[in-house]
Amino acid sequence: MLDGDPGRIRMVYSLLFSLPGTPVLFYGEEIGMGENLKAEGRLAVRTPMQWTPEPNGGFSTAPPDQLTKAMADHGFGPAEVNVLSQRHDPDSLLSFMRTLTHCYRDCPELGWGEFAVIDQPNRSTLVHTCTWQGRTVLAVHNFGAEPVHLTFGLPGHEGDLLHNLFGGDSCEVGTAGKVAVELDGYGYRWFRLSGRTDRLI
Repeated sequence: MLDGDPGRIRMVYSLLFSLPGTPVLFYGEEIGMGENLKAEGRLAVRTPMQWTPEPNGGFSTAPPDQLTKAMADHGFGPAEVNVLSQRHDPDSLLSFMRTLTHCYRDCPELGWGEFAVIDQPNRSTLVHTCTWQGRTVLAVHNFGAEPVHLTFGLPGHEGDLLHNLFGGDSCEVGTAGKVAVELDGYGYRWFRLSGRTDRLI
């Protein structure tokens, strides 16, 4: 659906993991496996797991015509998409999904917290918070291809620190609760808010 665009794929998974509810992945999504569009209905997504770049993806040594389900092709087959080639690549989708999963597990606010959309003027972006047991995670997503500069308010959080959960610079909530965030096209960020007391512990 996203034509294999790595930027959009990562943004969509970041959105999936930061919205209310339990994120669910079908096997192969973590490496970007595609569907076999020649198969009917739901069988299109039930292709053999692609472990290696071998013709059958390391799933079986049987001749391809004897597999119970055919492999995907058209740029999404095992030669292009497989676990082995992504496993030790820090820029791969598999590495990203591993980081995203660990970050999600460290943020119970996302699974259990109260969800709130933050008003802001850009129609191509979504800003929301999840708050649980006095802790808040802020997520920002850009659905557009162009970079954006967002300014929005977090009343009551003046002087709090916004800690970037994916690494990179943290920032402080300004006077009157104003926050300024830069996002690339299809960009995303997760922040944890920590108050002055939190930083003294």
